[in-house]
Amino acid sequence: MKKPLEGIRVLDLTHVWFGPICTMFLAGLGAEVIKIEPPWGSIGRFGGGVVLKGNVGASFIFLNRQKKGMTLNLKTEKGKEIFKKLVEISDIVVENYVPGTMERLGLGYETLKRINPRIIMASGSGYGQYGPWSRRPSFDLVGRATSGVTWVSKHPDEPPRMPADDAFGDTIPGLFLLIGILVALRHRDLTGEGQWVDVAQADAMLSILNSFTMWHLAHVTFPQVTGAVRGGPSRIRIGGYYKAKDGWVLIGGAISGKRYDSLVKIVGKGDLLDESGVKKIADWVAERTCEEVVDALSKGGVIVAKVLSLEEVAENPQLRAREMIVEMEHPHLGRIRTTGFPIKFTTLKGAFTEPEPMLGQHNEEILTKLLGYSREEVAKLKEEGII
Repeated sequence: MKKPLEGIRVLDLTHVWFGPICTMFLAGLGAEVIKIEPPWGSIGRFGGGVVLKGNVGASFIFLNRQKKGMTLNLKTEKGKEIFKKLVEISDIVVENYVPGTMERLGLGYETLKRINPRIIMASGSGYGQYGPWSRRPSFDLVGRATSGVTWVSKHPDEPPRMPADDAFGDTIPGLFLLIGILVALRHRDLTGEGQWVDVAQADAMLSILNSFTMWHLAHVTFPQVTGAVRGGPSRIRIGGYYKAKDGWVLIGGAISGKRYDSLVKIVGKGDLLDESGVKKIADWVAERTCEEVVDALSKGGVIVAKVLSLEEVAENPQLRAREMIVEMEHPHLGRIRTTGFPIKFTTLKGAFTEPEPMLGQHNEEILTKLLGYSREEVAKLKEEGII
């Protein structure tokens, strides 16, 4: 089945999470993504919390599937010359350096546009390409702190908490960078004109923050209203997490109308919208397994789910039916299990079928087939530390 971005070539200068998750999805959609690293490897290749066999980080494996790998020293004139030749025959350049870095390398958007007027350059950063804070470095938690996301998730009298999630302050902005690239591609289809896409972590995180508008309209945040943190309007909330015999279940959110009536009937302990409601539900759930709770409530139309462990997620029949749990061969780790492509189409397909590239794995292929270098010239470039 055809992939929607086949024929699009991407030069990927990104590192850590923000940029790589964007280019990972471009690769999954069929673009030829060439991950360009310095000869010694990019930040993240050898770290990211867990280093596995082959001296590569687990996060790097996840974020760089389906890409080709090239090493190139952009601090050398020969390295810059090779990069510029690649720009001539490419569609997109993605980077997430601190603003000003590409210009200092002599590879800023104005330079690249002169080489290829149709080029799309996408830049991800903490605060964007302009503004009084634009040159400040950033990472996941900084984007949250600056946008208000950290503040709305804490109680007024308590310190901020370290979030227990997968770098959402990087991954959400990374998806905005992806949206910007797809819009720029459509614009280029219509006009022939390239574009510089500029996405800031702080901007992206603020843009999804319902609480900002809610606060300025009613002086309350969304987490306070839902009961996720204390300090909001006082009312009875019966939706939430409950302990069953063999694990935890999540019941509802806003439970009202027919769903509330159904919950009352199934629990069988009378009205639940008083101070004893949560205890009545907790007692009912505690007497049953997660499967029994989910089966009974879902049949009654109540929103419910078991809180799955990652082992359970891997075997989940719904996720497997959607091809969200996939396996692939890895050169160092053998058969590995990872996540699939989340967007489904009728006649198109996105997929992850190849592991991350080894350091410089496709140097010879790219230099000889795309740029016309001889094998002898490639060997000399390696000898000189250019690749």
